[in-house]
Amino acid sequence: TPQETAQSAAQTGSRRLPPLNIPPTIEPGTPADVNPRPLAGSVSSAPPSGGGQGLGDLFYQVQMLQQEVQTLRGLVEEQTFLIQRLQRDQKEQYLDLDSRVLALVEQRPEPGPITSVPLDTGTPLAAVPATEREAYRVAFDAMKARNFDASIDGFRNLIETYPNGQYTPNAFYWMGEIYLVGSEDAEQARQSFMQVINLYPDHQKTPDALYKLGVVYHRLGDIEAAKRYLARVQNEHGQSAAADLARKYAAELP
Repeated sequence: TPQETAQSAAQTGSRRLPPLNIPPTIEPGTPADVNPRPLAGSVSSAPPSGGGQGLGDLFYQVQMLQQEVQTLRGLVEEQTFLIQRLQRDQKEQYLDLDSRVLALVEQRPEPGPITSVPLDTGTPLAAVPATEREAYRVAFDAMKARNFDASIDGFRNLIETYPNGQYTPNAFYWMGEIYLVGSEDAEQARQSFMQVINLYPDHQKTPDALYKLGVVYHRLGDIEAAKRYLARVQNEHGQSAAADLARKYAAELP
């Protein structure tokens, strides 16, 4: 009946209907949010992108580091070999250097012939150098020929004959070299090098003698004295070749 229909409509209006799940509409002219921002506090369930690529990059970097380490190790071995070869050639370099210095210092005509004079030993006539330069040349050539005994005698005779001569400091120095390398007599070498630095502190051989004293004291087992002389040549003659050798030698000492 109309009355029942009206009562039924009144009862329906008095009850709350469940909300409709209608998606939001996009108004015309409003751009759609393709990638909407997540709400604050929400956790994304999507897995992180690029995980496999990150592991691949890490593995590649490890390989590159390994290759660099191998390259550096090869360079170190090469440098070690070069240093050892330089040490072996050191004596020959000193001999060549002294020859060149001698040629520059002399700048004089060739020496005259060697004269022969009688000696007091009762032996027949013996050849004796006529000048200091020739005496030095004979002793030096004997050293280059590794005739060390004759060279020592020649340098010693030069020192006795020309105690204030031009080549006397060189004679002391090369006697020290022969005792150190040829005869392996460290104490005699020490005495010869000491004569150079004490009697001729301004001579061109003084830096080399200081460096050699560091080597001699090292061989004698006095490490502190060796370091002291190696430091001295670096401090007093820092621009010399001997200073560079002293720096390298000191780096190898304990």
